[in-house]
Amino acid sequence: MKMAWLSSRGRWRAASAAVFATLFLGLSGTASAGINDTRHNLGSGTGIAGRNQVTDTAEVCVFCHTPHGGSTTAPVPLWNKRLGANGTPAGGGAYTTYASLQTPSLDGAVAAVGGISLACLSCHDGTQAMDNIINSPGSGGLAADGGGNGGQAFTWNTGGTVNAAGALTSGAALIGTDLSNDHPIGIQYCGGGMDNTGAITGCRDQDFNPATTATINGNQVFWIDTGAPGTKQRTDLPLYVRPGEATATGPLVECGSCHDPHVSTGQAGPTGTGRVAGETFLRVSNANSAVCTACHVK
Repeated sequence: MKMAWLSSRGRWRAASAAVFATLFLGLSGTASAGINDTRHNLGSGTGIAGRNQVTDTAEVCVFCHTPHGGSTTAPVPLWNKRLGANGTPAGGGAYTTYASLQTPSLDGAVAAVGGISLACLSCHDGTQAMDNIINSPGSGGLAADGGGNGGQAFTWNTGGTVNAAGALTSGAALIGTDLSNDHPIGIQYCGGGMDNTGAITGCRDQDFNPATTATINGNQVFWIDTGAPGTKQRTDLPLYVRPGEATATGPLVECGSCHDPHVSTGQAGPTGTGRVAGETFLRVSNANSAVCTACHVK
């Protein structure tokens, strides 16, 4: 009887563990699914339908990052793609910027296209293949120029929005080199009616909400709060500085201010707001223009 009871208890424990594991996995599945479940997954593995992808590698991170041998000048850590000089597309040519419209409402200092925005545009301006990779998968694949405009000659599903070389040719993801119809980037943020740092003078605009600033790891950082005031969160809108650029005194609005390339569909926004990100990689949902009004006083 004792042995039978122990066996029964063992079965009960096993069943309980199985139920707990199922519940745990189910709950974890409702959280952020990760970059695999986004259009930034360009690898050959499983992912959302209709995305651009190669048949050559199932790796995901390699299309942007590498643990070794990445760019030594890129403004993004461990960057694995060729970048052009500030103001210049990686594949050549030039950018036409929002400032070319000469709108009188653009009253902040404007820097050349650069910083983290240049990293985003290294795919999204369409001037080079998205498989331009400095350190490609496997051994011996190091190429300082990432393979040039044609990249590493991976095989792409050209039924998507890329050509045979893997450069974007159509669709919403193709921003191109004419940025005049896109939100300005490299634009100094002058919100709140007062200077954001003691080094910035004449940077005051009541049409924008004030930025929050703090010293983190010895660096002064800036962001626009979307959640708990004064607490930097992933879902806040970061502003960027460009050390060493005399004409780019920060903080600046860049592509990464509104977009998080690693955000997954349905990822939760700030606590209690009910905002979630989606297909456009927004840091928070733009329901009721929440992204716009985080900065703009309207």
